[in-house]
Amino acid sequence: MSLVWFSLRLLLQSSERWGGKGSSSGKCFSFAVVDLDKNEEYPLNFVCMLPLQLSLDRKGGSAFVKAFGDQSFAVAKQLLLESLDRETNAEVKTEIERRLKLLEPKPDFEKRCLICGKIFQAKPKHGFKQRYCPECVTKKFGNRKYS
Repeated sequence: MSLVWFSLRLLLQSSERWGGKGSSSGKCFSFAVVDLDKNEEYPLNFVCMLPLQLSLDRKGGSAFVKAFGDQSFAVAKQLLLESLDRETNAEVKTEIERRLKLLEPKPDFEKRCLICGKIFQAKPKHGFKQRYCPECVTKKFGNRKYS
């Protein structure tokens, strides 16, 4: 069964390759989004590649996000779930499950500010733990911009 989206019958087609760029080596998986209405054979039915991580930033966004817009998370999840049911290769199933976990939103954590004691939603970035609420950060550091 394939996903019907904007009159497209979409399906994921997986491919594996060895190697990689930089220090990564080993088996890598790619997933191509294909439209079954165009043609039955790949690459004639190619729409775009499914990126490893989705970002709704349309400036530098992937072709997948540009094609499906705000619904890209729902389309990606549906395509991955259908592929998981259809796939027989254990390694590909493991990769699909890993990509499904990457699509799940990361929860915000409640923390207590070390200065004022107020509870706030911490959003750790770049491995740093947030210890102060936004108000105390602006009081302590001002409007400095760090690069």
